[in-house]
Amino acid sequence: MIRHVVLFRFAETFTTAIEQRWCAELAGLVGAVPGLRSLDVGRDIGGDDRAWDCAIVADFDSASDVTGYAGHPLHTPLIALSSPHTREIASVDFLIAEPNKSNDRKGGSE
Repeated sequence: MIRHVVLFRFAETFTTAIEQRWCAELAGLVGAVPGLRSLDVGRDIGGDDRAWDCAIVADFDSASDVTGYAGHPLHTPLIALSSPHTREIASVDFLIAEPNKSNDRKGGSE
């Protein structure tokens, strides 16, 4: 699994109404974008000293699914909605090891 993390800063023009629409459209990507397992949006409400305002954490089946997500037709309106109001600070992908199901034995004989 690939965990794709993006950190954003919000511009002063990023209103509550824009945020609600943005979050709703992000939530709509799960199940619509191939390989996208989950997507969470987190806010940092730590005050003005924070380095970022929002983190998007998306879990994908593979690295190629991350690439497909960036080019997906549902992703394009999100970029158009957020780009005048947000600034991407960082983006990073992590390879997350998953348990090997063949080694996960419950109640076998010894």
